[in-house]
Amino acid sequence: MSTNRSYVSATLTADENKAAIEAHLHEILERSLTPMEPGQAKVYMEHTAVRMAEEAGAGVTTFQMVEVKHASTAYMIRLAVLTNGSAIGLDLMDMENGQFFIPEVCPVIPLETPTVN
Repeated sequence: MSTNRSYVSATLTADENKAAIEAHLHEILERSLTPMEPGQAKVYMEHTAVRMAEEAGAGVTTFQMVEVKHASTAYMIRLAVLTNGSAIGLDLMDMENGQFFIPEVCPVIPLETPTVN
Protein backbone atom coordinates (compact mmCIF):
# COMPACT_ATOMS: atom_id res chain seq x y z
CA MET A 1 0.00 0.00 0.00
CA SER A 2 2.49 2.63 -1.06
CA THR A 3 1.09 5.76 -2.62
CA ASN A 4 1.55 9.49 -2.56
CA ARG A 5 -0.61 10.60 0.39
CA SER A 6 -0.86 14.19 -0.86
CA TYR A 7 -2.16 12.96 -4.24
CA VAL A 8 -4.75 10.74 -2.53
CA SER A 9 -5.78 13.58 -0.26
CA ALA A 10 -6.12 15.95 -3.22
CA THR A 11 -8.17 13.36 -5.10
CA LEU A 12 -10.55 12.75 -2.20
CA THR A 13 -11.02 16.46 -1.47
CA ALA A 14 -11.52 17.51 -5.11
CA ASP A 15 -14.95 19.14 -5.43
CA GLU A 16 -16.49 16.43 -7.61
CA ASN A 17 -15.22 13.62 -5.37
CA LYS A 18 -16.17 15.39 -2.14
CA ALA A 19 -19.72 15.78 -3.51
CA ALA A 20 -19.85 12.06 -4.42
CA ILE A 21 -18.57 11.05 -0.96
CA GLU A 22 -21.15 13.29 0.74
CA ALA A 23 -23.95 11.84 -1.43
CA HIS A 24 -22.93 8.32 -0.42
CA LEU A 25 -22.77 9.39 3.23
CA HIS A 26 -26.40 10.48 2.97
CA GLU A 27 -27.29 7.01 1.61
CA ILE A 28 -25.37 5.30 4.44
CA LEU A 29 -27.15 7.37 7.08
CA GLU A 30 -30.57 6.40 5.70
CA ARG A 31 -29.86 2.71 6.44
CA SER A 32 -29.14 0.79 9.60
CA LEU A 33 -25.85 1.53 11.32
CA THR A 34 -24.19 -0.71 13.90
CA PRO A 35 -22.20 0.99 16.66
CA MET A 36 -18.73 -0.47 17.19
CA GLU A 37 -15.58 0.32 19.14
CA PRO A 38 -13.02 2.27 17.04
CA GLY A 39 -10.32 -0.41 16.99
CA GLN A 40 -12.76 -3.17 16.09
CA ALA A 41 -14.38 -1.02 13.39
CA LYS A 42 -11.00 -0.25 11.81
CA VAL A 43 -9.85 -3.88 11.67
CA TYR A 44 -13.23 -5.26 10.54
CA MET A 45 -13.80 -2.64 7.85
CA GLU A 46 -10.26 -2.78 6.46
CA HIS A 47 -10.59 -6.56 6.07
CA THR A 48 -13.97 -6.01 4.40
CA ALA A 49 -12.41 -3.47 1.99
CA VAL A 50 -9.58 -5.82 0.99
CA ARG A 51 -12.11 -8.59 0.29
CA MET A 52 -14.38 -6.26 -1.72
CA ALA A 53 -11.39 -4.94 -3.70
CA GLU A 54 -10.19 -8.45 -4.53
CA GLU A 55 -13.71 -9.40 -5.68
CA ALA A 56 -13.62 -6.38 -8.02
CA GLY A 57 -10.20 -7.36 -9.37
CA ALA A 58 -8.48 -4.44 -7.65
CA GLY A 59 -6.23 -3.78 -4.70
CA VAL A 60 -6.36 -1.32 -1.83
CA THR A 61 -3.94 1.59 -2.31
CA THR A 62 -4.52 3.21 1.08
CA PHE A 63 -7.06 3.93 3.80
CA GLN A 64 -7.90 7.53 4.59
CA MET A 65 -10.34 9.35 6.87
CA VAL A 66 -12.24 12.23 5.25
CA GLU A 67 -14.45 14.78 7.00
CA VAL A 68 -17.92 15.20 5.51
CA LYS A 69 -21.07 16.93 6.69
CA HIS A 70 -24.69 15.81 6.78
CA ALA A 71 -27.25 18.38 7.86
CA SER A 72 -25.60 20.06 10.87
CA THR A 73 -23.45 17.08 11.88
CA ALA A 74 -19.86 16.42 10.88
CA TYR A 75 -18.61 12.89 10.30
CA MET A 76 -15.27 11.28 9.56
CA ILE A 77 -15.65 8.45 7.05
CA ARG A 78 -12.90 5.90 6.46
CA LEU A 79 -12.36 5.30 2.76
CA ALA A 80 -10.40 2.54 1.08
CA VAL A 81 -8.86 3.96 -2.09
CA LEU A 82 -8.58 1.25 -4.74
CA THR A 83 -6.25 0.69 -7.68
CA ASN A 84 -9.20 0.77 -10.09
CA GLY A 85 -9.96 4.48 -9.49
CA SER A 86 -12.72 4.07 -6.96
CA ALA A 87 -13.10 4.17 -3.20
CA ILE A 88 -15.13 2.14 -0.74
CA GLY A 89 -16.93 3.95 2.06
CA LEU A 90 -16.28 2.07 5.28
CA ASP A 91 -16.98 2.97 8.91
CA LEU A 92 -17.83 6.45 10.03
CA MET A 93 -17.45 8.47 13.20
CA ASP A 94 -19.88 11.05 14.53
CA MET A 95 -17.50 13.91 15.37
CA GLU A 96 -19.84 15.30 18.02
CA ASN A 97 -19.75 12.25 20.28
CA GLY A 98 -16.87 10.17 18.87
CA GLN A 99 -19.08 7.09 18.25
CA PHE A 100 -18.03 4.82 15.37
CA PHE A 101 -20.63 3.11 13.20
CA ILE A 102 -20.49 0.34 10.61
CA PRO A 103 -22.89 0.68 7.66
CA GLU A 104 -25.21 -2.05 6.47
CA VAL A 105 -23.79 -1.67 2.94
CA CYS A 106 -20.38 -0.25 1.97
CA PRO A 107 -20.79 2.04 -1.06
CA VAL A 108 -18.33 1.91 -3.94
CA ILE A 109 -17.63 5.48 -5.03
CA PRO A 110 -16.12 6.16 -8.49
CA LEU A 111 -13.44 8.85 -8.20
CA GLU A 112 -12.61 11.53 -10.74
CA THR A 113 -8.95 12.40 -11.27
CA PRO A 114 -8.51 15.99 -10.11
CA THR A 115 -7.43 18.54 -12.69
CA VAL A 116 -4.50 20.83 -12.04
CA ASN A 117 -4.96 24.49 -12.94
